[in-house]
Amino acid sequence: MDNVLKKNFSYLFLLQNANYIIPLFLLPYLAHNLGTENFGKINFAQAVIVYFSLIIDFGFNVSSTQSIAKVQHDKFEISKIFWNTIYSKFFFSFISFVVLFLIISCVPKLNSISSLLYTAFLGVFSSVFFPNWFFLGIEKMGVITVLNVIPRIIVLVLVFLLIHSKNDYLLALQIQVGGMFLTAIFGMGLVFFKKMVYLLKPDFRGIVLEIKNSWPIFISGVATNLYTTTNLVVLGFLTNDSIVGVYSAADKIIKAIISLLSAVTQVVFPRVNVYFVDSKEKALEFIDKILKLVLVATSIGGVLLLILSPFIVKLLFGLPDYFDSIKVLRITSFLPMFATINGIIAINILITFDLKKVLLKIVAIGGFFSLLFVFPFTYFFGVIGTGLTALGTEILIFCLLLFELRKRDINILGIKNISNVISHKS
Repeated sequence: MDNVLKKNFSYLFLLQNANYIIPLFLLPYLAHNLGTENFGKINFAQAVIVYFSLIIDFGFNVSSTQSIAKVQHDKFEISKIFWNTIYSKFFFSFISFVVLFLIISCVPKLNSISSLLYTAFLGVFSSVFFPNWFFLGIEKMGVITVLNVIPRIIVLVLVFLLIHSKNDYLLALQIQVGGMFLTAIFGMGLVFFKKMVYLLKPDFRGIVLEIKNSWPIFISGVATNLYTTTNLVVLGFLTNDSIVGVYSAADKIIKAIISLLSAVTQVVFPRVNVYFVDSKEKALEFIDKILKLVLVATSIGGVLLLILSPFIVKLLFGLPDYFDSIKVLRITSFLPMFATINGIIAINILITFDLKKVLLKIVAIGGFFSLLFVFPFTYFFGVIGTGLTALGTEILIFCLLLFELRKRDINILGIKNISNVISHKS
């Protein structure tokens, strides 16, 4: 492991520990002070806005990172990718806002929380200005660490100082969105201050090319969203805000763990692409090592989460209103294991080896499976059914990924017939 990668993993460790520790203070505080109903409202609004986040990001977080990683030492090429991505994000953010306005006007359930939705959308819009993908592509994890951690600490302090009652739920969301804008402003400012890119005019052909490159990843992201965030949205429409709050409490813990683990993919992905240019065998050997480490860590973590769920929920949330979250947390205790491994295989093998169509097929099947079961399961079993659907979908996708790799004679615990990776593209 070279020095750059060691540094990036060190920064990753600091970043993800901060991302994990800060919510451990923020999440219980908000849950206690806002109550299950208003806590549920915020999480429902954020879940709805995730759809628009997908549109604005449009897969650039993967495709632009990959493109920049391949031309790390060519400032002009990096600059072209940078500006084409930024202009594309602006275009999609305008379309997203128009669609959001129309949906809020037409759907009473959403109209009733319009202030929350518009506030949450501002947080998504801030992603236009934060070139996370740029810093990942040039392998500057230290920058990402500082830009993410400092604003989150500020948000934490402001929440403790200003949020004291159930009626403060809108302000709580506004503070969090403000932290996102602070990160974005610092990030873009650093790019210009350090003169990391040249200032270039919009290139229509280049913008179209970036969108075309990102299209398969965008569709994959939409399909993936069908079995992740959509579960919470369905729960919100079929039940009430308090039940959404109960599910969200457990879901936030699970997603915090997934974020802690899946960020490994963000650090590894640029390096895999660098190795891929030199040697496909070297790239897969590297992925193989990462998968083994993640499998061991997540298996142990899943067992601990299953056993300690009652203690964790009571420690973090305390209130009896949240005790049903224990059942959800137990049901989804191994979800981080499957989700993290699925993400590593999907990004670092299927996308790197240009098997995007295979990935799209798998996530589409997973999305269809989730939509097929989430409505009846949620209707009849409530939060338990929603949790079972989420876990079942990740297990299905894991099995499909293994099946597709075996078809191409790739053993994720070893390397077989590497040439078949290319010859069996589909």
